[in-house]
Amino acid sequence: MESVNDGSLPSIFLLQLLSLKIIQYSSLIIPIGLFFGILISLNRLYTTNEMVIMKLGGYSSRLISIVLTKMIFITSLIVMLFNFFITPFAIDSRIKIQHQVMHEQAIYSLSDGRFNHSSDNSKIIYISNFNSSEKGNVFIKSKHKDVTRIDISSKIVASDRDVITLKDGNSYSLSPDSGISSTRYDEQSILLSNSIPKQNNMDLEARSITQLIKMDNNLSYLEILRRVSMIIATIILGYLAIPLSHVNQREDKYRNIFIGVFFYFIYIVLINILSKTFNDIVFSFMFVLSLHLFFALLTYKYFNYSDSLKG
Repeated sequence: MESVNDGSLPSIFLLQLLSLKIIQYSSLIIPIGLFFGILISLNRLYTTNEMVIMKLGGYSSRLISIVLTKMIFITSLIVMLFNFFITPFAIDSRIKIQHQVMHEQAIYSLSDGRFNHSSDNSKIIYISNFNSSEKGNVFIKSKHKDVTRIDISSKIVASDRDVITLKDGNSYSLSPDSGISSTRYDEQSILLSNSIPKQNNMDLEARSITQLIKMDNNLSYLEILRRVSMIIATIILGYLAIPLSHVNQREDKYRNIFIGVFFYFIYIVLINILSKTFNDIVFSFMFVLSLHLFFALLTYKYFNYSDSLKG
C-alpha cells in the first residue's frame, strides 16, 4: 500500500495482484465452502428437528448423499479445473507482475507539487509547477551503482514513460572515485525506464498439468499427486460432512462443526506434507493413498453410525 501511495506502484498492479491471489487460493476455498456448507446446513436441519421428520419419513444419510452427489461432483470438477489450469496460470501471472515491479525503473505518473518515485526508488522527481519556467522548478535525483546524479532545471520540455527531456539546467554527479562534477545544459534527456531482465520461473505450482506431465521427473509427478489428491479430498470431505452433521445430540449442536474443522485441516495438511516429504514418487503415492483410504473408511463408518441413530 505504501508503494501505491507514493506513486512507485500503480494501483492497477495492486488490484491485479489481489485478484490473482484470490484466484490462487480458490482451489482451497472452494472445498472448504463445500464441506462446511453441507455440514452447517444439515446440522441446522437436525437442530430444528426437520431432519428427524425426514428420517421418520424414510430418509437416511445414504439417501441424502445421493441427493447431494451431483453437487459434490460438480464442485470437484471445478476444483480440478482450478488445480490443473486456472491456479497455475494465476500464480505464473502473479510472479511475472512481481518480477516486473521488482526490476522495472519506470515512473508511471508525474505530478507537480509532490515527490514522484520510480518503482525501484532509483529515481526521485519533484516538479514545483508544470507550467512554470523558473530556475529550480524541476529536481531529479537518480542513482546508478555508486554514482548519484542530481539534475536541477527550469522546465520539462517533453516526457513519457521512458524518457523525460529537461530544459535549461545543471547536472551534478557525485561518486566515491571522481568526487563531484557539474555540467550545464540547454536541453537534456534522461532515461526513466530500463530493460527488465529475463525471468526464469522454476515454481512447479505455476505449471499447468500438461506442462508437469511433459517435465517427466519426480518433482513434477509429486506436484501432480498433490493436485489430484486435493480433488479426491474434495469428494471424500463432501460425503464426510453428511453423517458428521449428526454425530452429536442437540445440546452439543456446534461440537460436530469443530470436529469437522479438525478433520478438514488434518486431511489437507497431511496431503501437502506427504506429497512433499519424499522425493520418491512411489513412497509418496503409497502414503497419500493410505491417507485417502483412511478418510474414505472413516466416512463409511460415520455413515453407518449416523444411520443407527434415532433422530
